[in-house]
Amino acid sequence: MRIIVIGAPGAGKGTQAKLLAKHFNVPHVSTGSLLREYIEKNTGTCDELKHVMNCGYLVDDDIVIGLIRGFVEDKAFIFDGFPRTVKQAEILNEMLSAISAPLNKVIYVTIDDDIIIGRMAGRQSCSSCGAIYNTKHNPPAAERICDHCGGALFVREDDCEQVVRRRLRNYYTLTEPIIDYYRKQGIVFEISGLGCIDEITNAVIAELS
Repeated sequence: MRIIVIGAPGAGKGTQAKLLAKHFNVPHVSTGSLLREYIEKNTGTCDELKHVMNCGYLVDDDIVIGLIRGFVEDKAFIFDGFPRTVKQAEILNEMLSAISAPLNKVIYVTIDDDIIIGRMAGRQSCSSCGAIYNTKHNPPAAERICDHCGGALFVREDDCEQVVRRRLRNYYTLTEPIIDYYRKQGIVFEISGLGCIDEITNAVIAELS
């Protein structure tokens, strides 16, 4: 199975990608997490890359493609955060064509900007397992402690409102055109990111089954 989950920052695509990956037993590949791991492993040499991410800009194509290439070659993945430009989508298409493994579906999660900003303003991430919480809508049982692994929760620099608004502008300019690219291929399934998480997941599963 080869799935892409696309949506604006804070739309809930990461949550859905994780749940779908667990249901279908397919690797969940978050390019944001891969990039943060890459920066941690190359401390002192990735200051510019870290600055780009923290300011809400997009990372160079060559770096991102290098990180996801192995997952593409394995022919089974659920991508969350990739591709982020039409150019990246075209490169991915070429890579998949070369191994005769086309995309099965693109899940497009939609939500209003005001709701996104409200969600991300209260978002906290686990420093150990990457689980995501929200102080209003999905708080941890114990303050700043992950329910799953006990790791410390923190607020990412790119989740502050100013950066979120910049990320949204970049999304509408660079990433949303991908939807038209994939609609022409007839593989887009659009769904609202509002409502019960499990109901959204079940609707996507029904579409994929």
